[in-house]
Amino acid sequence: MTCLRYSANQAADEDLSDEELARRLQEEEDQAAYDLAYAESARMADLTPDAAAESVDGADGELPLDEEQEQSAMPFSYEDMLALGDLAGKVSKGLKEEALSRLPVVRVCSLREEAGVASLDRCCICQLEFEDDDEVTPLPCRHCYHSDCVRQWLQQSKACPVCGKELEAA
Repeated sequence: MTCLRYSANQAADEDLSDEELARRLQEEEDQAAYDLAYAESARMADLTPDAAAESVDGADGELPLDEEQEQSAMPFSYEDMLALGDLAGKVSKGLKEEALSRLPVVRVCSLREEAGVASLDRCCICQLEFEDDDEVTPLPCRHCYHSDCVRQWLQQSKACPVCGKELEAA
C-alpha cells in the first residue's frame, strides 16, 4: 500500500528537497507501522479495527481491562515478593559439597615454583596478598584463590570469579 501511495505522489516528490522527501517518507512509514500495530492489537483482542476504536477508553487510548487483567498487570508488593521467596525456597547455584572437597589445596610456595599458574600476587576475592605459607586452591582454569575464599565463592556460584569458566560438578 505504501508503494502505491509513493507512486501516486512521485511527481509531487520530485519538487521536494531531499530532506523534505525523507521526512515525508518517514512519516508515511511511521503511519503504516502504527496502522499495522493498531490492526494487530485489535486482532489480538479479537475485535475488528472499527470495534476496537469504539471501545477505546477515554483519552489515554488504551483498551479497557477487566478486573482480572487489571490485577495481573499490577506489580507485586514487597510482602507478595517475600511470600513468593518463602514458597520457592532457596535455590543453590553453587557446587555441591562433594565437588568442593575434591578441589586441590596447596601452599603458595609450591605453586610459585610451578610454571603455568596464573598470577600469584593476591587473591581476587578477598584482595589480600598471598603469603608463602597460605593455602590456595587452583581452579582448572589456572586461577588461584585462598582456599577458604574460593570455597565460599563456589558454594554460591559454579564459575571462576575472574574468567567466569564454569567448573564441572562431576
